[in-house]
Amino acid sequence: MTREGVEATPTETIEIPPASGRAVTLAKGDRLRVVDVEGSQVADVVAFAADGEREAFSQSFTRILLDRVDVRVGDSLLTAAGEPLLTVVDDTVGVHDILFGPCNQMLYERVFGVSGKTGCREHLAEALEPYGIGHERVTDPFNAFMNTRIGDDNRMTILPPTSRAGDHVDLRADRDVIVAVSACAADVNDCNAGVLTGIRLEIFRDGKRP
Repeated sequence: MTREGVEATPTETIEIPPASGRAVTLAKGDRLRVVDVEGSQVADVVAFAADGEREAFSQSFTRILLDRVDVRVGDSLLTAAGEPLLTVVDDTVGVHDILFGPCNQMLYERVFGVSGKTGCREHLAEALEPYGIGHERVTDPFNAFMNTRIGDDNRMTILPPTSRAGDHVDLRADRDVIVAVSACAADVNDCNAGVLTGIRLEIFRDGKRP
């Protein structure tokens, strides 16, 4: 909400169909709202510096510097140099993942025995192609709404999302960034509760605040 208690109107809205991705550029101070349109849908979010540097969001260094495996309001998505790219400023779910890489064609073939199925890595890379960011750099997503656990046997487990229709997480750009988001394509486990739906992006620019 704005300080006046009135919801700002997004400058731009992007609908991401199931099993696809889109990319946007954000200036420092812009805010990106990632909305789970129908509920129980994971969104893979990757972020890259837009100034020609090769800095990108790093799952491992974010975990190390946060000293935990979850992301909360006030936490930043950090680069390998420990620099913030995006900061979580609002969150109606509080359940997200920074353990798993993006689903991808190799994973589906090797782990699930499914041939010819593309995943978030391919969809994000396709969205980022106009920005000169190749497939090899699409490795570390912030998995919005993804529900995971590390069990007593140290195995990582994927559970159905807890997000409901209209839930969202807001990310503030801490520098000029390129962000790509996918509506996760995983329908072979509990990642998206077995049903693929869409994700909506709402962008707030020019000092507007949701």
